[in-house]
Amino acid sequence: MTLLARMFLVLSLFSPLASAATLEIGGEIRNPQALSQVGPGAVSILLTNLSEGWLLGAGRVSGARFHIALPQTFKPPVQPLSVCAGVKVAPAGARTYTAETLLAFHAGSNSLATVVQADHPTSPTRRGQWMYSDRTVTLKGRCAGLNTYYNLTLRQGWTGVMTVSRDGRFEVTNAAARLPYWVQPVMTRAARTTFPVLFSGQRSALTAR
Repeated sequence: MTLLARMFLVLSLFSPLASAATLEIGGEIRNPQALSQVGPGAVSILLTNLSEGWLLGAGRVSGARFHIALPQTFKPPVQPLSVCAGVKVAPAGARTYTAETLLAFHAGSNSLATVVQADHPTSPTRRGQWMYSDRTVTLKGRCAGLNTYYNLTLRQGWTGVMTVSRDGRFEVTNAAARLPYWVQPVMTRAARTTFPVLFSGQRSALTAR
């Protein structure tokens, strides 16, 4: 049985997995018709740190809804928190990790599309993502020379983070609303060769101990 097949077998048991999760996300895809462009039939949503090739979780789309739960055994590979000059962090020394990208994946056609959590599919003013912190930490201030402002508290564990853009001003704050999810145009129809580490099983929350 392939790693991907084992992954979907485990994730089909949603109730036991959810009870041992450190993070659960899910919601409604507002443009489910876009899933048909990814592939016919069953499409899965993958939670990834795409830049580092980490597969954090996966769940099948049912109708227009999906659910993903991370195993409690997964310890994110945190790094020292780095912020721009002008932003104060208290207390110092936090180590964080960002689950940066949701992907729609169709195994049969080997296709991927990005899924964004936002208030609009193409011109969003609010976008969401998830960050992990090894301690509770507060970020406040303005990035020097930029219209980016932080008023954010990361709890120990996972926190929903929202970026709000208004007339060229960007505010990074705690998520204050459940934003819908939107499937974007197909990114690639050669997913396994485009992102070999992601599909290799080398960096998977489902196998990490």
